[in-house]
Amino acid sequence: MLNLVIKISSLLVAFYIAIIGILSIDTPQRCLMFLHWVKFPFYPRFEMPEYYGFGHNQGRNIKISTSDNVTIGAWQFLPTEYYNKQQQLRLAQNLARDDEIFDAALSDSQYDTIVYFHGNALHRAAPWRVDLYKQLLLRFGNINLIAIDYRGFGDSESTPSELGLRIDAQSTLDWLNKKGVPNNRISLIGHSLGTGVATTLAHDMSASGNPPKSLILKAGYSSMTTLIFEYNLIPKLPILSPIKQFPALEKWLLSKLNHKFNSLSRIQDVNCPVLIVYGKHDVEIPISNSQALFRHALNSTDNLNALVESNRVTLTVIPNEANVYESIDRSKPRLMLVELIHANHNNVGYFDYTYESIAAILY
Repeated sequence: MLNLVIKISSLLVAFYIAIIGILSIDTPQRCLMFLHWVKFPFYPRFEMPEYYGFGHNQGRNIKISTSDNVTIGAWQFLPTEYYNKQQQLRLAQNLARDDEIFDAALSDSQYDTIVYFHGNALHRAAPWRVDLYKQLLLRFGNINLIAIDYRGFGDSESTPSELGLRIDAQSTLDWLNKKGVPNNRISLIGHSLGTGVATTLAHDMSASGNPPKSLILKAGYSSMTTLIFEYNLIPKLPILSPIKQFPALEKWLLSKLNHKFNSLSRIQDVNCPVLIVYGKHDVEIPISNSQALFRHALNSTDNLNALVESNRVTLTVIPNEANVYESIDRSKPRLMLVELIHANHNNVGYFDYTYESIAAILY
């Protein structure tokens, strides 16, 4: 019996060491971080948004060429108010979508634009992402919505990387600017992996002196260098956390990490209203990540309770819905942190207060 235990223990240790070794190699690291090879739903019909329940000609499938000559796929959805005025779109049976009508909606100063950056795995037609688009369009009638697939996802070309996703985001911004959409009418929403992409773009836009209208982060992480030791592949089991007991091994593994997405170092320099939303029951990304982003945006190391006690932050309790923290410093853009009491990682978009808080940031 003892020999069996020793053999099993040895196999587990060998397996764990193998995982560490695999993670130090770029290709497996990339595959595990982005999960871009998980392509579900199968056989997506990107050319027909109606297949996913949208109104006829409410959305169009577009291709965006990046600065490094990669073509990425995306959807553009018309503002609900605008779409309702364009009944010829809905009634047309055999006519192609009119690009001029879609372009006019983007350039019209009555309408803002939201760019959505999704999380890892799957693509822009994943069911909960489609549900989010519908909610945004229904609740905010004056917004265009752009949902992109990063390189390597969906029908987009090439292979993902941190630099590649940064280029994809910037190229999407460039595409919108060329369509007549100024930065101050563009809001960025990121979920999970996408929070790193959205924060980087907001940082770059702010550094150029032309920030976005707002930045909205759902179920975010502070940086990949922190998250790899905290991410729960199995609930309550961060598989790589034991490595932190061995500083030399931790340092070595971090030196092999090629995609860092360090939002923590960038969010302080984002010069626009920021909303951070997370589910209290998120078992994939510890909620301390969202809280750390909020504190860094405030340029503070204090915890939430200390910030409230020092009157730097107000706390509003929405019974059985949310705890809302907000900076009282009105000399800077609005900064909010929303903890959804019943939400987890992937269902933040199902909760009413998510949209209440988005409205507070947008308007």
